[in-house]
Amino acid sequence: MNQHPDEHTNENARKLPETKVEDRTDEQGQVPPSRPKNTDIAPAASEVNDETVIEVQGVYIISVAARILDMHPQTLRKYERLGLINPGRTIGMLRLYSIEDIKKVRLIRYLSDELGLNLAGVEFALAAFDNMSAIKHRINGRLEGIPAAQQVVQEEMDLLFQSLNLPNDH
Repeated sequence: MNQHPDEHTNENARKLPETKVEDRTDEQGQVPPSRPKNTDIAPAASEVNDETVIEVQGVYIISVAARILDMHPQTLRKYERLGLINPGRTIGMLRLYSIEDIKKVRLIRYLSDELGLNLAGVEFALAAFDNMSAIKHRINGRLEGIPAAQQVVQEEMDLLFQSLNLPNDH
């Protein structure tokens, strides 16, 4: 009998009966427990106007992120080892770079290439940048409902970021 290697010789393997979870029982005659809610791999969906909207954050594996940034993947690994970036990970430990990670690497490159900072200086600048952004958001939160004061804070923070030659995080 000459069969293609991919063809199954067992006819029963081709026609599996359709079973529902309720139909399956173990050797002791017990039904397996039902699946807990909210364990889907897919992102959470929210109902809006009878349409399902799935919120997905853009993520890229290291090779794609390196191509987007026009740099070697080893450079991204080095930045991670130094704690400059912290990409997410899959269960299989693949690095996943978000849009925010991509922006941060561009800022690192700017600080290093354009401003001439070494990586220790980049680390210091990133911490200062994060702190200034946090302060700006806290102040704006406290000044909620006072648009004139929020505008003054925004203008002053813009001047500070500009004087330090940093991108503004509007």
